[in-house]
Amino acid sequence: MSEIKYILDVSKRDEQRFFAGVEISNPVGSRLILAFPRWSPGSYLIREPRRLVHDMSAWAMVSGNNFDCKIERRGPDEIIVKIPEGASSIYVSWYAFGNDLSVRTNHIDSSHFHMIPSATFPRVITGSNHPEGPYVVELMHPPNWSATTQLKFVSSKKDGDIVKSIWTANSRDALYDGIIEANANEEILFQAGGREFRLKLWDAGGLAIDSERIDFLVKSMSDLFSEFHALFGEPPWDNYAVILHLTEKARGGLEHTGSQSSQMRRGSLDPGDKDGWRDLISLISHEYVHAWNVKRLRPQTFDDYDLSQEMHTDLLWWFEGVTSWLGDMICLRSGVWSDEDWSADLKRKLTRFHSMSGWDHQCLSDSSFESWYHLYRPHSHSPETTISYYLQGEIAAMCMDLEMRKRTKGEIGLDDVMVDLWKRHGLHIEGDSGSGGIEPRPIVEKDIVSSMNRLSKGRLNGVVRRLVHGLGAPNMLEWSKGMGRKLDPVESDEQVGWLGVHLSESPLRISKFIAESPIRNQLQPGDEIIAINGRRTRKSSDLKGALRGNVEQEVKLTVSRRGGIMEFNVVPAKDPLHPVIISGNGNKLWKAFSSSRREN
Repeated sequence: MSEIKYILDVSKRDEQRFFAGVEISNPVGSRLILAFPRWSPGSYLIREPRRLVHDMSAWAMVSGNNFDCKIERRGPDEIIVKIPEGASSIYVSWYAFGNDLSVRTNHIDSSHFHMIPSATFPRVITGSNHPEGPYVVELMHPPNWSATTQLKFVSSKKDGDIVKSIWTANSRDALYDGIIEANANEEILFQAGGREFRLKLWDAGGLAIDSERIDFLVKSMSDLFSEFHALFGEPPWDNYAVILHLTEKARGGLEHTGSQSSQMRRGSLDPGDKDGWRDLISLISHEYVHAWNVKRLRPQTFDDYDLSQEMHTDLLWWFEGVTSWLGDMICLRSGVWSDEDWSADLKRKLTRFHSMSGWDHQCLSDSSFESWYHLYRPHSHSPETTISYYLQGEIAAMCMDLEMRKRTKGEIGLDDVMVDLWKRHGLHIEGDSGSGGIEPRPIVEKDIVSSMNRLSKGRLNGVVRRLVHGLGAPNMLEWSKGMGRKLDPVESDEQVGWLGVHLSESPLRISKFIAESPIRNQLQPGDEIIAINGRRTRKSSDLKGALRGNVEQEVKLTVSRRGGIMEFNVVPAKDPLHPVIISGNGNKLWKAFSSSRREN
């Protein structure tokens, strides 16, 4: 068999770079063509990791001797190497920088190595009889490091002052999902809902992590994952890995079939940081939903990832927005969030929701399809004409869930649709037990609607058409009323003029306009607000003070625009104060939504 081996060596970690290579034994044909991935599944942006590669070389073994080979470029991502006649193996090696601290890219320093295969390993296009696998991955690392990955473990042996760890993957999907986190922290093992889990921690600043807070995190994850298994049943995977980076500011998460990689502010583990903790456990929950929804339950477009070009789907509202909705529902049901936590998070979401006016210009299906150039490459006016399939998809999910519960007297909700789709169309992934769903295949919107109709014993086509393909914001007051709860605006006695802008500090510049901003037609993003009625404004608190008592009163606003000083007479409005505070105990539908399945 023509085995493909990927090699990684972190001996240059102090320089924030690593050595990488690929070896093809028993090559076939006259040319080896390698294609570097241009994006990572779950992150819809062409990142071009090839730009971080340097000093690439190639050679072959011919009759026991090394034979240097020439590398030719083809397009932005491919290289071509001529295979010498009689070659028993061919090698391509390079160095790559890993200086971007992100879950979507490689990062390396003296304390750890975070490796994303889709940002590292080129795909073998020609030159091997088995370009789709199996694969071997070798990592040379310090002896005090251990590595966490979902790849299948083979061995780990010390060789002098290094350790060589080896894993295998039988398919391209398994290879590109096989992230590796290597550092000196030991894995933390725990059980939840009949399955084994591993936690691998790393602090970006080298700070110690409080052991009691680690115990609290593990207990919370155990409750969280057990609640998921109560809903879906015991999953077909085991030994799931949670990789968590604690950082100063960076935040993000990326899903994989048997693992997740997440980053969060280190303060999120502090006992007093309620907002940070709520965000952390919500992120972990969101990425765990993805083990079902997007990894095993896939949109048709993602059945076979082509990482050389953009791949568009109009279903990201389901695979991201509904994922967010379900993840936070499970946070509440499992008890890792209290009702106070859920309400505080809803306030945050609705505040963002009301600050955007894109609902009148873009529908959810278009937002999903256009994510590559709208969500991931926004401009200053994006919130005025676009929506987020994450946030607005979650809002739409709340409304769909309510409609299903109203029609079934609380018995059936959108979470049951997710379970139904998983049991019918879930894919079998390498390493899973069982064989997937009844009819394992990628899904389309028709499958989602059919499941909703079948479970609710009605027709919800119009509801989905309105929420997914129509324009206009859903009425959240109707949602709260349907759940037996109440939404009210934030109470404020302050009479402070409202400009309807998002600001960056130092200097005080307009970054974006909020829906219904009274100065939208006069000012521009990038304008620095210098003064109000001659009163200097250096920071947002200065601006608030200058606008106090000036509701619907004309003021003179002085700005610096591209090096010139300009003055405008503007009329600050009254703060709209949208309904974002939820109260009330809820009715039968709310209790069905929020109650733990483990108790049943």
